[in-house]
Amino acid sequence: MKRYILLAITVLLTLLPLHTTAQHKQSDNGKSEVEKFIQRVSRIKSPEIDYAYISTNMFKQMFAMVEKHIEGIEVDNVFGSIKSVRRFETTGKEGYTTLTTALQPFLQEDEQVMGMELMALNREDGELSVIYSDNKSLLVIGDYYDETLNVVFIVGLSYEAFIQISPDSLNGLPLF
Repeated sequence: MKRYILLAITVLLTLLPLHTTAQHKQSDNGKSEVEKFIQRVSRIKSPEIDYAYISTNMFKQMFAMVEKHIEGIEVDNVFGSIKSVRRFETTGKEGYTTLTTALQPFLQEDEQVMGMELMALNREDGELSVIYSDNKSLLVIGDYYDETLNVVFIVGLSYEAFIQISPDSLNGLPLF
């Protein structure tokens, strides 16, 4: 399970530019409680939190470039429904404390938070990896030695689609 968590974070961290902060105005119609929550978290201003937002169009363009290198999975089935990706990474103690406080509901190890179910939790050697999912989004949190917090929130990717991604299917990607 840890392999899947690390793979997801690695793939998404590799693909996402760190300092993209373009805000897109969208209506709240149809957004889940957790989408609204993550959107509020994205408004936190801190020089020690890097934030990236990737829209549907940008995500599709990025995967169009690497699609031919992905083996064993149907890209449209797994990635075709993704609407947006939000990524946070702390770069200092203040940012770590701020983001950890904001995401506290998801760090309590509760079975369900804001309509999302706890799918995986791994605590090992000072690292915590957590995956929450509902039928239309995925939240992956990596807490490394109480120093760095990485968070990836994907709207449009279910846990079932996420687990179709294996390290073998990503062999040959020019991003690694």
